[in-house]
Amino acid sequence: MSTPAPHFFMSYSRDDIDLQRRVAAELRGRGIDVWVDVENLIPGSPAWEREVERSIRTAAGLIVLLSPSSNNSEWVRREISFAEHNEKRIFPVLLSGDEDDSIPLRLSNHQHVDLRVQFHPGMEQLANALHDHLGTTKIIKHKKREAQTPGGITTANIKKFALPGFLLLLGLACIGGLAMAARLIYGSIRNLPTPAATPTPSEIPFVIATTQNISNNEEPIGKIVYTCQVQGDEICMVNADGSDWERLTNQPSASNYASFAPDGNSVLFVGRRTGNTEIYELNLSTREISQLTQLKKEVGALEISPDNKLIAFTYRPSNNIARLWIMNRDGSNPHEFYGSSNQESHNPTWSPDGTEILFAMGKGENNKLYIIGSDGQDPRVVNETIDTRGRSDWSLQNLISFDMGGPLQHDIYLVNLDGSRLEKLTNGNNSQGASFSPDGKWIAFTAYANLSNQDLNSCEIYIMRVDGTDLRRLTENNYCDYQPRWGN
Repeated sequence: MSTPAPHFFMSYSRDDIDLQRRVAAELRGRGIDVWVDVENLIPGSPAWEREVERSIRTAAGLIVLLSPSSNNSEWVRREISFAEHNEKRIFPVLLSGDEDDSIPLRLSNHQHVDLRVQFHPGMEQLANALHDHLGTTKIIKHKKREAQTPGGITTANIKKFALPGFLLLLGLACIGGLAMAARLIYGSIRNLPTPAATPTPSEIPFVIATTQNISNNEEPIGKIVYTCQVQGDEICMVNADGSDWERLTNQPSASNYASFAPDGNSVLFVGRRTGNTEIYELNLSTREISQLTQLKKEVGALEISPDNKLIAFTYRPSNNIARLWIMNRDGSNPHEFYGSSNQESHNPTWSPDGTEILFAMGKGENNKLYIIGSDGQDPRVVNETIDTRGRSDWSLQNLISFDMGGPLQHDIYLVNLDGSRLEKLTNGNNSQGASFSPDGKWIAFTAYANLSNQDLNSCEIYIMRVDGTDLRRLTENNYCDYQPRWGN
């Protein structure tokens, strides 16, 4: 099995994206592989956090592009902390501003490369440092492999680790006994009768829904399609009551952003079969998959219009600023619908009557929600206080659902169409990716069942009533489920 080529993770502020692209291109021209988030993921994806952290874990080091904007960026600070926690070598690169304004205190003792005045000599210095680091890393890994060979095991080593190993096994045995006792206690607690009072959204426990706590005349109907990381990103489907789980795709590369056709007969999704992302359709009767686009660029976050005639989606030409595009239902006549010269426009969703589109516009994680008419002109902001990743939904009752919050601290919100009555429905568990049921009475979303231990594989699919009550968990497994979309 071949070993993946080593890469460096690049941390930067979205305000510096032009210089970031230049630095990345220069390094690649010098034979250095650089991982950049916007080239691998569409901003707004709930998978973004996990892929960023996964890339840092596997990186040879972290390149931090320093500027006044990056010094004020919460995401840059988090990436630096995560790299330090994973013992990654950090390479600071000063792009702009004074050192006092651009270099954070935690990196003040690091030697940095200065690109402000002499760009090309600075790039040579940076490239040489990265190449030297890769060479040193190879030597260290080689020595570690030698130390782990059977010939390296000696009697002295066995004596050295025998007692600690015995104590470790004894400790694990004790922990196992405690775990068994905890399971017995938990089992007895679960059998206690449920209080008659209805809890507030912040008090609702994240538990698996059962037939005992679901009223037959209030049963949510329809199906929910979502991204499931069974073996990479795939598309899965489950009934709204948690039954009849099914994996729909088995692709050689990532599949996500699934959405039902209005008639419920097919599922559209974004896949990367050909190197670039394209839009595909899966017939639920025949299970045949057809490719709708041949754009050979990056697309994402698609939805079909209620009359089943058009598809709106996110399009990123040559990894530049994301824009809203529209095409016919069969994939013909793809064209730009709306785009900004300096902000990302993405994650469109249709109004129930199909005459308007709700979408996100901003930079990176910081976006406002806008509504635009069929003419593609003059979008209006929903509420100035909204700061979201992007994916939202629009109900029959003219409510808008979305999520916002800090890193791993997102919650589900509702707001009226005119921007009034902004209301938070959840309280913790990094809830995100809200989607209304077809009747508008329920919301499906992703939340983390084990966020306290920062288990990024504990994201599961949940549903709740539109007022935030009657919370139910639909999935439970050892991988991540996210990006739910509800259909008939």
